[in-house]
Amino acid sequence: MDSVQWTMLGIAAVLFFWSLGAYNRLQRLRSEIGKAAQQIEEAVQRRDELIAGLLTLLRPVLHHSIELQSLQAVDEASSAILAASEVLKNKPADAQIPMRVAVAEVSLQAALSAVLAEVELDPALRLSPGMLERLAGISEAERKMRFGRQLYNEAVKVYNAALMQWPTRLLRRVFDLAEAATI
Repeated sequence: MDSVQWTMLGIAAVLFFWSLGAYNRLQRLRSEIGKAAQQIEEAVQRRDELIAGLLTLLRPVLHHSIELQSLQAVDEASSAILAASEVLKNKPADAQIPMRVAVAEVSLQAALSAVLAEVELDPALRLSPGMLERLAGISEAERKMRFGRQLYNEAVKVYNAALMQWPTRLLRRVFDLAEAATI
């Protein structure tokens, strides 16, 4: 082999090892997005359990202030966010899924706030056994959700920034890597 062939072989080896390292870095960053999505899903599951308990407490005491449709809206919205967060955990870098999570979260917050407002207006209902614990648990789960979303969005920003850096940007086409979306 002459010096030109050795040089070409050296350049090819450097490019191969660089692309291998860059690809592994991108996969590690995608994994971080998945870990953050897992935290979101765990908080959603915990909140769903608490909401189910809250609805169980409220169903027997349905009266003019809390309608069955309001409880059903909370139950449906809670199921929707649970399903969306499960998909997010399985496909954390899919750009369409975070929008589904955000829409489901908005509908749950709207339905839940209507029910909670009615609970707050009725002192006997608000002070019923187990109600304060469930309300505190829901607040804690929502705090964990906000923290999980923050971690997720940060992981997405780091991943997207890595995808846009040159020459890593060249790997996007080779490995068909797409940008992730924030929640």
